Amino acid sequence: MGLFDKLKRGMHVYGPDDRSVGTIDRWDDDNVYIGGRSYKRSMFDRFDSDRLYFSNEGYRSYQSTGVGEIGDAVAGGEIRVPVREERLDVEKRQGEMGSVDIHKTVEAEQVNVPVELRHEEVTVNRVDVSDRPVSVADAPDAFQEGTIRVPVRGEEAVARKEAVVTGEVVVDRDVVTERETIADTVRKEHVDVDENYLRARDGFRQHFEGRRGDLAGTAVDTRTFDDAEPNYRRGFAAAHDDRYSGRSFEDVEPELRREHRSTGGDDAWEHLREEIREGFDGARR
Repeated sequence: MGLFDKLKRGMHVYGPDDRSVGTIDRWDDDNVYIGGRSYKRSMFDRFDSDRLYFSNEGYRSYQSTGVGEIGDAVAGGEIRVPVREERLDVEKRQGEMGSVDIHKTVEAEQVNVPVELRHEEVTVNRVDVSDRPVSVADAPDAFQEGTIRVPVRGEEAVARKEAVVTGEVVVDRDVVTERETIADTVRKEHVDVDENYLRARDGFRQHFEGRRGDLAGTAVDTRTFDDAEPNYRRGFAAAHDDRYSGRSFEDVEPELRREHRSTGGDDAWEHLREEIREGFDGARR
């Protein structure tokens, strides 16, 4: 027996994580219909305890359609609606913010250092002595011409240059803490729950039909409820917006008016105000 020979109407369908996604409406040779939507047979891979299961790849494809997040109003089981927002995370890191330059120059200076030096001076004196015979020691150079060299000694100045440290330049670095505000734009998801709006829709239609009688003879009474419904939706959504939580319509009206103009609304605010107000107040009832 093949996988799809076990299909039955009303059979529950689950994802690989055992989360219910609805029940089977019908099937054909190519698709299985769940909650009014069609899914390829190739997206399923097994039966277990009279349940049909998506394959891992098939379930990812199912979720990518958005149905896995919002769900079908008639589907059974638990439905989880993820609501996302971006958070701004600011990190600190070391970086060079600048520098302090200290320049060194070399200066040449003439220095005079007094020093006392000693040296020998030669004085030659002829001294007469009593006659004596030439001794053996005097005999070798007797009666020979020549020069007798007598060294004359003395001190001379020798200059040496030595590099010495005569002082220091001390550069102090202090850590200063200053507060800086980092500004950026983050995004946040808002869930528009159509089911709640649909419950209030008949009341909005009655409100619109009632206003048409009051506005007879004006340009506005040519519109249908389909033309006016976006205004009721806009007010309904604003009532669920976190920015306007706990605030009355009169309080938030200036902001809604500016938003209407910034999005390029062609109609004058006065023509739309009562419908937007009714949508806003209807969501709070």
